[in-house]
Amino acid sequence: MYMSDANTRSGRIKRNVVASFVIKGWAGVVQLLLVPVTLLCLGTYNNGLWMIVVSLLLWIDNMDLGMGNGVRNKVAEYVAKNDMERARCCISTAFFSIFALMLAIALVGAVAVCFIDINSLLNIDSSHCVEFRDVLIVSFAVTCVTFVFKLSGNVYLALQLPAVNNAIVVAGQTAVLLGMYLLRLWGISSLWAVAMVYTVIPLMVNIVAFGLTFWLRYPHLQPSLRCFRRLEVGEILTLGSKFFLLQVSSIVIFMSTNLIISSLYTPEYVTPYQVSYRLFTFLLSLFMVVLTPFWSSTTDAYNRQDYDWIIRSQKRLLRLLYVIGAALVVVVLLSDWIYSVWVGDEVEVPMSLSICMAIYMYELIYSQTYSYFLNGIGALRIQLWFTLLAAVMVVPLSLLLGRIYGLEGICIALIAVNLPGAIANKYKFDKVFKIKK
Repeated sequence: MYMSDANTRSGRIKRNVVASFVIKGWAGVVQLLLVPVTLLCLGTYNNGLWMIVVSLLLWIDNMDLGMGNGVRNKVAEYVAKNDMERARCCISTAFFSIFALMLAIALVGAVAVCFIDINSLLNIDSSHCVEFRDVLIVSFAVTCVTFVFKLSGNVYLALQLPAVNNAIVVAGQTAVLLGMYLLRLWGISSLWAVAMVYTVIPLMVNIVAFGLTFWLRYPHLQPSLRCFRRLEVGEILTLGSKFFLLQVSSIVIFMSTNLIISSLYTPEYVTPYQVSYRLFTFLLSLFMVVLTPFWSSTTDAYNRQDYDWIIRSQKRLLRLLYVIGAALVVVVLLSDWIYSVWVGDEVEVPMSLSICMAIYMYELIYSQTYSYFLNGIGALRIQLWFTLLAAVMVVPLSLLLGRIYGLEGICIALIAVNLPGAIANKYKFDKVFKIKK
């Protein structure tokens, strides 16, 4: 029976990886094209401002107290046990809980932005963008609403169909790219217009995807208030709270850099950092296409006690690290040429920053090769402690090294704080699955 389950699971992963490569390949192209067209619309300074807004909006993805990932693991577990009624109750409970939570967060966020001196905090020259505060409030509110309807993506991930989730995300990104080119064609260059394109369009796409998912494709999993279970909230949050702390810590580590750069220098300096980051994240995104299906598949295999499949799968992924390392070296060597073709001469990115960014990306890829399997079985404690430690260290270390070495110093700080966690993930994986061998 295990061999049949393993073959089915592996076959599903292969189909999703192939489909996701096509989808994510296009997503990579879209992300690369969005950088120059947004730069052309806004200019270097206002583009830096928009990158700051994006950084703040990414916090919303982690304000669901981990319910999204909690649902992903719990639904995968119930499906493995063929308990569809419990799966529906889990989805229903999460949907209404996230709705209430996002409503509260939107209100609190709007009030906070009104009372905080954003311009002074981020070293922003208000003459460049007098409407920055209003843009931030509206973008924040729209993104909160979008998050509620993104639950359908977590359901597809739980059902081991990450390609469908990727398709929803990429559809939104493609529509945003089209909207940005229309703004450029019509000569519209306000931060307001860019913010509406980047936030309202994904909301519309996710609403359509939500309806198609729960009214046409999986009506038996459709959220219903009568299926809401208070006890289910506790179960989701017990697991989800660990994901929540991991997510928040990761956001502090990864996305606080834009705020630190703006505070140390000016928002204009955010642009070269983000251009380099976007280039090297392209390889990370390609690797994630392969890695993503293994999370829920690991949950399925672990609940069926198919530990050999997990160990074999992880070893295959490790072989990809050699290819990724070689690709990063090639990108570094060609980086000056890539930047000139991609964004022109308006943004200058030093080779030293590209080298630091490549090392940082390789470290993340190595760490996630282990962490996704640990996420699938809910073994989060060691990740949690090391990620919290990194979150505490990253801001002071980035400020210190940023003042001494500039943008490269901030990247070095990220490498330093993430290294212990990468080592710990490998240790934990080896410890868990040596016991199961």
